[in-house]
Amino acid sequence: MHRDRVRWRAPPALPQRRAVVTCGRTRRRGHRGGDRAVLRDASAPVRDLFRRSPVVLLSAALAVLLLGWAAFAYVASERRAPACVDQVKLRLAAAPVVAPALDRIARASVGSQPCVSVVVEARQSAAMVRDLADGADVADAWLPESTFWLRRARAAGAFEVPAQGTSVASTPVVLAVTEPSARRLGWPGRALTWRALLGPATKVTVGMPDPAADPAGVAALVGVRALVAGEREPDGAVTAALRRLAGRTFAPVNEGSALVPGQELPGRADAVATTEQAVLEHNALAGPAKLVGAYPEVAVPALDLPYAVLPNARDAVRDAASRLLAELLTTRARDTLAGFGFRTPAGFPPAIPRDGRLRTEELRPTPLPAEEAVTELLTGWSGVQRSARILTVLDISGSMAARVPGGDTRLDATLEAAREGSGLLLDNSELGVWVFSTRVTGDRDHREILPVGPLNTAQRQRLAERLAEVRVKPGGGTGLYDTTLAAYRDARRNWTPGRINLVLVMTDGRNEDEDGIGRTKFLAELTKLQDPRRPLPVVFIGLGPDVDPDELSAVTKVTGGQVFRTDQPSGIRRIFFAALADLSCLPPECRR
Repeated sequence: MHRDRVRWRAPPALPQRRAVVTCGRTRRRGHRGGDRAVLRDASAPVRDLFRRSPVVLLSAALAVLLLGWAAFAYVASERRAPACVDQVKLRLAAAPVVAPALDRIARASVGSQPCVSVVVEARQSAAMVRDLADGADVADAWLPESTFWLRRARAAGAFEVPAQGTSVASTPVVLAVTEPSARRLGWPGRALTWRALLGPATKVTVGMPDPAADPAGVAALVGVRALVAGEREPDGAVTAALRRLAGRTFAPVNEGSALVPGQELPGRADAVATTEQAVLEHNALAGPAKLVGAYPEVAVPALDLPYAVLPNARDAVRDAASRLLAELLTTRARDTLAGFGFRTPAGFPPAIPRDGRLRTEELRPTPLPAEEAVTELLTGWSGVQRSARILTVLDISGSMAARVPGGDTRLDATLEAAREGSGLLLDNSELGVWVFSTRVTGDRDHREILPVGPLNTAQRQRLAERLAEVRVKPGGGTGLYDTTLAAYRDARRNWTPGRINLVLVMTDGRNEDEDGIGRTKFLAELTKLQDPRRPLPVVFIGLGPDVDPDELSAVTKVTGGQVFRTDQPSGIRRIFFAALADLSCLPPECRR
């Protein structure tokens, strides 16, 4: 046998014994001497291997050293780790378009705040505005699509919400054009322009998300105003341009996005106002039906995705929210946001395909104009679009049980008029309903039966159901002053730019609540609530001979509203339309 070869000799066969495990070692009962002989025999090759292979010895020693160091480091880290007396839960509400990216960032940053858990919830920004205005504690930090929503929350009464946040990403607003339409306009040899798409000679139909509910729509309005700024009659040119857009205005779909891969553009339009991020996401999933982005040649505000810590966040939660913001501004977080199609706050682009459909250079974002300028734009839009936000107040006092020609009660006729009147409103209008008499709910003269909301299919169904349940309050009086003032305060708090905001009161009598507010104080309180920049008229529709026109006219004189009176409730449809037409009249067609 060669001297360097080690022969493995099998140990002699031993009787079967019951094994015993002791501290990780296995031995057998009996024949201790035989066991030692076997161990010596079996370990001989190993000792020989160690003698002839010093590298093995060094490797083994190194392994032991590393294991010891790892154990020491683990124990040391355990001693250094903070003991979490209280686990902090940080609630981040985010627009659905960015929530998945934020959730990924939060998961990747686990450990940077050992005692903090971050919960990211996708919340529609309009719903967040309503919750914050109602004082609901729904989140500790908020990241909507645009500063537009922070302002909207404050205007709705959430005054402690910051007017501005810290932008963590951005995306420019573009007109997304179908490829056949883009080619008809000369693309890709010629860049698409907003002037060619929105000008009076355009042959392209352009759709727009409702500016009262979507900051991309606001950006489009700003672009329209900028394009006609140098014309001889810019106001008339703006009105004409907005009317071309008004017929193809739509409510946002697909969790806030106007684009749904595999489907036509909303309203069968050839182009829609949306964001670069939405086009990038759409094109990644749309196969051959890709869109081309037309970038504005004028200053148009981008979506700035602001991060704001909400006022209810206190102490440890507020500190955690601030540290999360620092994490969102890191290079790692920006890479994650870029993976979802967002630019950096400074406008540096994500990885955009170089197919000419979207621009790949850096585009510094344009901020949202001042709130007064946006409100002025939206007020003009509401006149062209004739979409409304109406709080309807229905009289259910005992006199509403009186019969009218045809056999119905006054209340029956009023309810039918309310149903017909709602049919005049566009789907993107908003409608809510109160009923009133005296002491309807405790000491209150009114009760809400339908909260104000967009007149989509679900809201119209709820409206029909609630109206079907309305009944006269036997012996109830007409609590006109207290109810009208409460409705006006509610509508003022929830005043919405881009809508014809009004309070519509349908009644058959005069104020009969002797325990309520008096006429003088009532009119004084109404006067205090007036804001010329945010018009909020009260419109009365009086039913029957008991209405006091002078009493109602005193209210409309303060608020800029109107009084309509009829003995035939079947004529309310005509009255309702006339009121909307007058309130939405804009120059140069008519002047007040």
